[in-house]
Amino acid sequence: MNIEKIKAYLKLLVPPILLPVYFSKLYNRFFNRDKIIHHFEYESNFYSRHAFINRAISKYKDCKYLEIGVFNNSVFNTIPLKMKNKFGVDPIKGGNFKMTSDDFFHQNKHLKFDVIFIDGLHEYEQCQRDCINSMKCLNDGGIILFHDLLPRSFFEEKELQNKQSSWSGDVWKVAVELNNSKNVELKIINIDHGIGILKLKKDFQYIKMDNLKNESFNEFLEYKKKLPIISSEEAFEFISK
Repeated sequence: MNIEKIKAYLKLLVPPILLPVYFSKLYNRFFNRDKIIHHFEYESNFYSRHAFINRAISKYKDCKYLEIGVFNNSVFNTIPLKMKNKFGVDPIKGGNFKMTSDDFFHQNKHLKFDVIFIDGLHEYEQCQRDCINSMKCLNDGGIILFHDLLPRSFFEEKELQNKQSSWSGDVWKVAVELNNSKNVELKIINIDHGIGILKLKKDFQYIKMDNLKNESFNEFLEYKKKLPIISSEEAFEFISK
């Protein structure tokens, strides 16, 4: 029996109240209240990242799709394309390319895609590399989507994967850089942890901001005021243009 099956059986046998994540949540509720408080809330409706990805895919005939960070296939399995057109990259589980995104891009420089969804390691420098590599292999008129661009609290932004149920990391820094880059169109949907939509124009240029590396959630709240945040309805219109 593999380790995944063992974990599945343990979940059935162990009451939720005894799981470590329950105690972490309880601890945070009492001792880290200031760090778990949400500084804003997402739009309340029935959409998620799946809806916007599939709207983007519907624009292209014989669409080529790339997903970075597949994990449990919750998104990848909803993509209505032939398997030869679906590329899911994850070094641990899920997808059909078991490797890091860095290795994938290095080994497949000849491939081009119409829609790319970036939801890999939630760390700034890795997401930055994924974004720049994706921009290089995007077909003209293609779309890149991102997940986790809008953390609501210190804990959602901080690298504490095992201490809270929701972790967006600091990939918001990529959004800030894109918002200051040249010849790109960026929109961020205020839903599902912040979904980015990126379109490229002629002579686009990704501009890095070295000062972002050591900045954290407090700085994010200031940058957020200038980010191009839109509603779900506006996002569908932007994708369809």
